[in-house]
Amino acid sequence: MKLKGLLLVLLVSVLNINAQDYFPKSDVFNGKYYSLNKIGNPGQEVKEVYLAVGEPGTTKMMTLSLTKGGMPAYFVFQEPVAKKIKKAVFRNRMSMIFMYDENSLVMVREKKERNQAEGETVVDFFSKDKVKVSTMTREKALEYAMQYVGEF
Repeated sequence: MKLKGLLLVLLVSVLNINAQDYFPKSDVFNGKYYSLNKIGNPGQEVKEVYLAVGEPGTTKMMTLSLTKGGMPAYFVFQEPVAKKIKKAVFRNRMSMIFMYDENSLVMVREKKERNQAEGETVVDFFSKDKVKVSTMTREKALEYAMQYVGEF
């Protein structure tokens, strides 16, 4: 009898792991994040951004705003990729964002001029932990992101 109970617990645990949703919980995720780089328009750059997740309708999304309540950039949750790499992944037309740990993310995008085939790879790191941002480097963040970029 004890063996059946143990097997049942093991089966439920395995099913729960496979069904895990890597979409962050808003009550833990949402808030102010510190940025590795200055971000924004020249003369209005900031090193603090506001990130939030939500599900308006049927789409799971993340927003990034330069000011609290400001106009956000939207990123769509990439569920198939997230399940494959076991981390939250967001994407918009220009950028990919990967969860680094429970309160940090890495963003990577290619910045290119109009009608150019190639451009510069821009990478940023966001974290609620200011110390973690101060110890991060562009190279380390890019290396982290590049291990997942091929999954798209």
